Amino acid sequence: MANELILVVDDEAGMRKYLKKLLTDNNFRVRLASNGEDGLEKLQKDVPDLVLADLKMPKMDGLRFLKEIRKEFPKIIVIIMTAYGTMDSAIKAMKLGAYDYINKPFEIDEILLVIDKALEKKRIEEENIILHKELKRSYTFEDIVSQDYKMRQIFDLVKRIADTKSTVLIRGETGTGKELIARAIHNISSRADRPFIPVDCAALTETILESELFGHIKGSFTGAVSDKKGLFEAADGGTVFLDEVGHVSTSIQAKLLRVLQDGVIKRVGDVNSRKVDTRLISATNEDLEKSVQEGTFREDLYYRINVVPIWIPPLRDRKGDIPLLVEHFINKYNYLEKKNLQGVSRDALNILMSYDWPGNVRELENFIQRAVVLGVGPIILPRDLPASVRISETAERRDTVSRTGNFRKARKMAIEVFEKRFLIEALKKNNGNVSKTAKEIGLDRRNLQKKIKYYKISL
Repeated sequence: MANELILVVDDEAGMRKYLKKLLTDNNFRVRLASNGEDGLEKLQKDVPDLVLADLKMPKMDGLRFLKEIRKEFPKIIVIIMTAYGTMDSAIKAMKLGAYDYINKPFEIDEILLVIDKALEKKRIEEENIILHKELKRSYTFEDIVSQDYKMRQIFDLVKRIADTKSTVLIRGETGTGKELIARAIHNISSRADRPFIPVDCAALTETILESELFGHIKGSFTGAVSDKKGLFEAADGGTVFLDEVGHVSTSIQAKLLRVLQDGVIKRVGDVNSRKVDTRLISATNEDLEKSVQEGTFREDLYYRINVVPIWIPPLRDRKGDIPLLVEHFINKYNYLEKKNLQGVSRDALNILMSYDWPGNVRELENFIQRAVVLGVGPIILPRDLPASVRISETAERRDTVSRTGNFRKARKMAIEVFEKRFLIEALKKNNGNVSKTAKEIGLDRRNLQKKIKYYKISL
């Protein structure tokens, strides 16, 4: 048995003495209280793992004592004891939250069994809470696969800001994973058990967006047949993620500013304000600074939503992540599509590494999903990739040959292009540390320095 603390509350001195010896002999720590009021004082000083309380006591009986415990210590396990056992009192105790009910006199094995079962239940619940938190933290970044130095810096920033109330503005091209970063911030914050609600501001008209965000009251406009709660209310205690926030109209911008300044919203058509505690994370791929200069985006709102800026680099600037992402997406869609692809051929991977990825990670995921679904072999081959990617890679080869006019020169140039890319990614992975990179890739440090100089690599 573990050394848990048990509080015994009983007005009979003999019973207190008996239970103290019994429980101490079984490796429990024991505190004693002679009545309910004394028990509540003991609880304030040292919170026990379990309470054994008598039902019939002067001043404050066991049921009232149980009610008082539930107000301040709702998770403490309470077992009620009585020599006056009736079904009615048992039902009342259980309804008030008692774990179990035991009649006096009881057998030693009987009470020890009840206590062990109660404490085992408590341990399992605590382990599940810890496991749930660990799983949430472990899988927070499961879809954000990267070994890139800049992305790792973003992960560190996400961990630092997650439990603050600061607004966050996530910048990056379409498909870089802005919503994934927003979800990561929410999932490792204390708001994780409350809603995360994403809103695509570019997909909704001004009227619909206003109603969605702030809600409306019955009769406020044609079609408003009943009161409707807005997303800021629905996410109270959680997070609202506004994607493409640059598309929001100036009138809605004013309402957003009020939410951030005062923590209140007003439903469409309503005269009353409502208090909300909702964190705002925004995202955009537009030049908001230019919009501020042009007067289409409020400067005061810009500063309010941009307390913590996060810039996500495009995939073309972190191509070293492509092999990792390919493996991740193959595993993901093998599971979802019940397939068993073993990987990707070297030629297919070279094609993927040569492509510029205008659609970023989302585009790569789409390509791999298609290859997993349509592929017929054990691995992804060049033929399994879209023609646009294969054409792009072929065009690059033709361009290399046309610039040199000579096969050997073209081959040399192609090797150098690959080697330079390889070295850049290896150096990025090791934060520019030449010695560490040389050791990892199996190259002499001086030779690596020569190549860095030859290729004019600067990080």
